Amino acid sequence: MKLEELEILENDFDLFTALDDVDKIEFLYDVTEIGTEEAVYKHVQRLADKYIPHEQHIQSEDFQVGPYRLCVTSFPDKITLNSNSLKAIKQFVRKLFIDGVLLWPLKEKKTEYDMYRFFRVYKILGRVGPFSEN
Repeated sequence: MKLEELEILENDFDLFTALDDVDKIEFLYDVTEIGTEEAVYKHVQRLADKYIPHEQHIQSEDFQVGPYRLCVTSFPDKITLNSNSLKAIKQFVRKLFIDGVLLWPLKEKKTEYDMYRFFRVYKILGRVGPFSEN
């Protein structure tokens, strides 16, 4: 390991200070062996696994529904839908229902992170077998 060739920028140093002593040594080794970007990714993932329980992970994904965007954010017990089209939200909820996901509408307020016009929140009651449209 050649520490004189090591270059750690300000953002990387912030991560470095958050690590335990043993992890700092491993981080320095990883930077010299696999590169700074890969080492940062590896140790950020390790910190996330350490401090955020796996069952509480949040996933967000955008879909194109016709000319509109639909942002779907899923939590362990609820799902938020955000779009410029109320029709797109209703189509998505209907699709979830047909696939067997039982939802209950909740009254929650839109936050500054919800950039689209319409916002809906549903509690996930459970999952059953898919329903037939017939």
